[in-house]
Amino acid sequence: MLKNQIYKIFWIVPCLMLGLASPIFTACDDDEISGSIIEIPEYEMWDTTEIGKFIYENFTKPYNIRVIYRWENGRQDMGKNLVPPKEEKMIPFLTMLKEVWMEPYVEFLDSADFAKYTVKEMLVSGSKALEESGTVTLGFAEGGRQILLYDVNSLSPENEADFVMYFHTMHHEFAHILQQNNKDYDGEYRVLSKGLYTSAWANTTNDAAREEGFITAYSKAKEDEDFVEVLSIKLVNSPQAWNYLIDRIQNEEARKILREKERIVDEWMKDVWDIDMDKFQERVYKTIKKKMGLPDNEDYIHDGNYIIGRIINGQVELK
Repeated sequence: MLKNQIYKIFWIVPCLMLGLASPIFTACDDDEISGSIIEIPEYEMWDTTEIGKFIYENFTKPYNIRVIYRWENGRQDMGKNLVPPKEEKMIPFLTMLKEVWMEPYVEFLDSADFAKYTVKEMLVSGSKALEESGTVTLGFAEGGRQILLYDVNSLSPENEADFVMYFHTMHHEFAHILQQNNKDYDGEYRVLSKGLYTSAWANTTNDAAREEGFITAYSKAKEDEDFVEVLSIKLVNSPQAWNYLIDRIQNEEARKILREKERIVDEWMKDVWDIDMDKFQERVYKTIKKKMGLPDNEDYIHDGNYIIGRIINGQVELK
């Protein structure tokens, strides 16, 4: 991936649109998840093709999620030069989505709770959404329970940085859903970086942000983004890679702040959702690693934007 290529991805609640990679995001509003007007008839069987049957069995029937891959009038953004997803890409894409994002939560949270809190409608586009600013949008969320997913035709485990980015996004947005369902995190978190949150976060690199006690530059946008960035970046890295990102910080106080943020996130997941973050991290990361075909002795290091290096036989090798 080119270093100057900017990616934006999404979360669902409460943003209308969120960029999650580097280094430009759009602003969020304060819409609550209860404002969703999407109603999907339970167990609706509306597509009897092979893809439709896959969607019905894996998304609609168990979780009441409708996946729209055949474009419908007025549903896609006509202001962007988009193409539909290739049909041969749909089942591999949905399988990856199911295995890396859905199944770990179903396993740890349970199927009924996942169905209760997850999205209700997903619209799928084959191409990237190019913005006038030069950014590339990978996802767009609106109305609390509806998302648009872009660039399905290009998503592949072989394109490692984008692959990890996509699932960083999915875990980021689902953390927002959990957080917004009257399950707010400890107010103690909100004061750890008080005074450092800024709308000008895009002027900061990830490395510089970590020297201030943030796991990514976007974490500086506001407390809620900070919280779910810690959670989602941890999930898509191995324990060794996660620790490397923090332990390399030169500012001792910043390291302490990030470890305190990690502690609060871990305790929130355990106390509120009964999810052990160490086990959950292992579950999510192993699935990503398996899909990427990495050997047992090798872990990537993902910093929130790029894969910046590897840990091979316990030794760090940066790009």
